Amino acid sequence: MPNTPREKCLMCEKSFDQVEMRTIGDGLLRVYVAVRLSKRIFAEDYICKRCRLQFFHWLRVMEGDFDQFCSRDKTDNEFLRNNDDIIAMIVDNCEERIMESSVQTDPQTPIISIPVFRCSKSHQSCVVCGIEIISAKVLSSVQRTMIFLKRGVFVSPGSRCCSEHVVKKQLTVESFDKICISKADCWTLDSFGLQVLLKDIRSTLLQQNSFNFDDPTSLNEEAYKTIVGLTKDQFNDLIGTVYSMRNSHTRSIRTAVAIFLAKMHLSLSNRLLAILFHIDNKRNVSHIISQVRIALMKDFVPAHLGLHHIDRVTAINQHQTAIATILHTTKPQQLCVVADSTYLFIQKSSDNKFQRRSYSMHKHRHLVKPMILTTTDGYILCVMGPFLSDYKNNDASIFKHCVYNNEQDILNWLHDDDVLILDRGFRDTVRAMKQFGFQVAMPSFLNGRKQFSLEEANLNRCITKVRWIVESVNAQLKQWKYFSQTIPNSSLCFLSNYIDITCALINAYGSRCVQDIHSGTEMATQMLQKCQTTNPVPLRLLELLETKLQWKKYDAQLLIFPELPEQELRNLCYGTYQIKQAKSYIREHLTQSPLVDNDMEFIIELCAQHNDLVRARFESRHCNNKNHIATVQFKLYTESPISGWYCTCASGWRDVGCCAHVAALLWHLGVRRANINENTHPLSAGHLFASIDDSMQFSEVEESDEDQDDNDNDNHVYSVASNSTNSDYSTTDEEVVD
Repeated sequence: MPNTPREKCLMCEKSFDQVEMRTIGDGLLRVYVAVRLSKRIFAEDYICKRCRLQFFHWLRVMEGDFDQFCSRDKTDNEFLRNNDDIIAMIVDNCEERIMESSVQTDPQTPIISIPVFRCSKSHQSCVVCGIEIISAKVLSSVQRTMIFLKRGVFVSPGSRCCSEHVVKKQLTVESFDKICISKADCWTLDSFGLQVLLKDIRSTLLQQNSFNFDDPTSLNEEAYKTIVGLTKDQFNDLIGTVYSMRNSHTRSIRTAVAIFLAKMHLSLSNRLLAILFHIDNKRNVSHIISQVRIALMKDFVPAHLGLHHIDRVTAINQHQTAIATILHTTKPQQLCVVADSTYLFIQKSSDNKFQRRSYSMHKHRHLVKPMILTTTDGYILCVMGPFLSDYKNNDASIFKHCVYNNEQDILNWLHDDDVLILDRGFRDTVRAMKQFGFQVAMPSFLNGRKQFSLEEANLNRCITKVRWIVESVNAQLKQWKYFSQTIPNSSLCFLSNYIDITCALINAYGSRCVQDIHSGTEMATQMLQKCQTTNPVPLRLLELLETKLQWKKYDAQLLIFPELPEQELRNLCYGTYQIKQAKSYIREHLTQSPLVDNDMEFIIELCAQHNDLVRARFESRHCNNKNHIATVQFKLYTESPISGWYCTCASGWRDVGCCAHVAALLWHLGVRRANINENTHPLSAGHLFASIDDSMQFSEVEESDEDQDDNDNDNHVYSVASNSTNSDYSTTDEEVVD
């Protein structure tokens, strides 16, 4: 039987099987082929599948301008919707043939030859991983141009890659790094090819997102730190720990994690995140945040947070400071743990019961409180809660809840004689903690007195020297703005996970509050020696001050006072917190000079009987009609010019560091040499009164004449004899930070 001759395509003149045989018809396809071939075309002529796909691509480029002339059957419409990759491959091959033919047929056309590196021309393997594949995505001309722009590698038309390398029609960052170079070659372009290249470059630039975390070159180091709160290397390391997420058609893993971190760090709304990251709508953003939250809780948090992720010996050897060990431990391998709760403000609920239970009488706002346990260098051991904030949920009851319920197996993790460093809000839990075998370090109570004794004041200073760590950790948590602003009640179900993830990020990538845990040994030894020995200097100074002495006021510039280096004053204070507070006391103490206009004076009082005594009256920062008198005894031309000090504030007795009032007097006289710097920064807090109006002159409210000092409010609350049961009150200025 003779063979039946195979039909040929009218356009490409290639033979094809009877199954692929299709006539041109009387529609727009006939006109399209006639224009391309410049000859008369009949409706009964045949065209192959490849050439027909070129016609469909042309229709798409025309964006419906000729739809009224076009007639397609249902199979064509279905094929047109589901075969984007095939159409792209056909068109790319067509462009390649057109460019080659234009170069060959028109010798007058100027051409350029660019030396480039290229990938393999094989269409049977992936250009990224090199694995042979049967079906994969064909790289579009824009994608190939992006590879050339970022890697300088030419990819021939029709090349393929695995679908896992493409997210939202763009190659992932890892894909660009894995592209293999086959050999050096020359890329020949004529005027038409150059036009196509420029068009693809323009399309590539238009597709770039505002926040493109898939492109490592699109954002610099500062942008990463500002948007996600991590450096670029830290962000890449975090991505490497997420194993339970996969790229999807709407977002990559990098984009999803960046959206979550931007939500936590900047507290942006989902609608704004959708705009910035080019997500379709805010619901998709919410879904992405939920996916990242689940993935990080599974893959990242268990390795960086919780009592199960770190053993007790590691906490002692790597995260316990020498200062805490010297001041608060008496045995080897004794662990010091600092605990405190922080406030997270929430919306007012429409549910009456939850509204009452979440209202804090101390802050007069609706809030919840997580309990944070840290080591003495600022490493977060665990976070428990969050808890409600009514009067039944003070710090003491929250901590007892955690211990009695053995949260995170805390009773087995802590050992007997481990030291719990707490503030006065935990007073009701001291007896219970001692019954469990723990030691408790807590500041003393005034119980109606005006001042602490010398021993109590020194002990309080040793405690606050270590306890400030947890306050610094709370501040690090609030640097993620999601926790410093009002949290919507719709997110409370996931708030515990958000806190855990953020604290794990602080542990993994944040800076420690104490960089060197072995530093401060000499300072701690001196503080401990002063606590264990009696210093007669403050007693003699107090006896001297109790006698009838005459004091006269002078400008501080008239006094000859020994010069103090700034570091020596820090050594006297055993820290920097008192010095920071002192500068505000100094600014408030300055008065207008009666002799010279526009001059300021710092008024001091000198003793008529003893020329080695100087004092100053500083206004309390809590009460307008209360002053604290700071007195300093000094000696000129000696190695240790400061003999002693005394202040009338609650902590004025102590000699393990001085209070902020004494520090203010020493700073102005000894460090600043009584010089007044009036050139303050325009944004300094001292200029706020010029910007804000004051109606005090019309006020009919009389100020209280109660005799109270900077600590009186706290003294009433923390008094053991007080009937108050709320332990949520903040500590005094000597108890917050060092």
